[in-house]
Amino acid sequence: MRLTVTMRAKPDPACQDASGAFPSRQSRSVVAESVRPRSAAAAGIAALGLLVLPVLLTPVSGQGIEEFFETSGEIVRGTAPETRLYWRSHVETSRERILRAVDSAGRREVATVLGAGLGMEIPLAELAGRFDRLVLVDLDGHSMLSSLRQLPRNLRSRVELKVVDVTSFASGLIESIARAVEISSSAADSFQRLGRILDGLEAGEPADLPPSDLVVSSLLLSEIPRYPFSYAAQALEGRFGVAIQTWERSDEFYRRLVELAVDDHVQLLRSLVTPDGVIYFSDTVARGLVRRSDDGAVRRTVEARATPHFVQLGLAESAAEVPSAVNRLCRAEHSPVTEAKAFERILSLYRESDSRFFEPLLPVGELRDRCTQRGLELRESPASWWWLAYPCRIRSGSGAFLVNSWILGLRD
Repeated sequence: MRLTVTMRAKPDPACQDASGAFPSRQSRSVVAESVRPRSAAAAGIAALGLLVLPVLLTPVSGQGIEEFFETSGEIVRGTAPETRLYWRSHVETSRERILRAVDSAGRREVATVLGAGLGMEIPLAELAGRFDRLVLVDLDGHSMLSSLRQLPRNLRSRVELKVVDVTSFASGLIESIARAVEISSSAADSFQRLGRILDGLEAGEPADLPPSDLVVSSLLLSEIPRYPFSYAAQALEGRFGVAIQTWERSDEFYRRLVELAVDDHVQLLRSLVTPDGVIYFSDTVARGLVRRSDDGAVRRTVEARATPHFVQLGLAESAAEVPSAVNRLCRAEHSPVTEAKAFERILSLYRESDSRFFEPLLPVGELRDRCTQRGLELRESPASWWWLAYPCRIRSGSGAFLVNSWILGLRD
């Protein structure tokens, strides 16, 4: 096994200093035996005992993109075991769907997992056993090393770890944002510089990764635009004490980041998959429940409709007992498997009642259009399921993610 570290950056004109020079950045591609030690940010958050998944993590001012993903990996690794029990259905469904994609691959030479991280929802041992070479790609080298150690020793020699920015723009954009805020004399000056960055945003060349018979992108794309936006917000707050929402173009900035991330990621998938290969793509497309002022009446309706399901699961004997049964979830009175089924039913009923209970995370229609434009097509019907990331919060706030998965290939 070897760990390859590759970083690429493209300077932005908006971040030139007074002399017209760009801030220096090293481009490196080396074989390393280890990665950086645990970051102070990760240690601090872990000490607080908080459960924060990458989708909700806010970068620390001055923290680079590598440090951010290392921090997020530290926190996921530190998630309480009782919370992880609720992830079981999500993990099993994801692994099953990935293996379905493997069955459609014409050859079994190279499999590449983008955003591999800890790989909890990815059947790494099966992939390493079925392919001659397994390439894991992420900016969090620590998590990839951790997942590698879980593999049987006889499979590890087939695995290559690449610490690489899978986008063509994120690392360079972060440096541009940091520099723009740093050299600005005021918030208004920062907004002008960020505006120039926004006007110049464009995708570059895809990451240099091997052609693959299986490409796996799991729970990655929706995270890509969040980090640069959150980084800009944190930098503005830290230097000038202003919220990014006070910038009239903040919504446009985020929308453009999403659009860029979708186009960039589809271009990467298209560039990697071999003619007879397949792509497994999955992501969190919505998060809920999002609280609303009239959720009391809707909640009562949802819980009434959930009665047959709760009775079948042995959680209640009548409609009158369902509200109490919901309140007793997450108290170790029932198995996580039983409770997960109850939560999934409640979430599905809320979604049927009103989609506004869920925050959209990914423009599925735009993603589908980009795939079609790039010559990709569905190989079978999409699948969807719930990931109970914070099961105990579901009744009062965001606690679950709706996951969609696609199996794609090149159009004939």
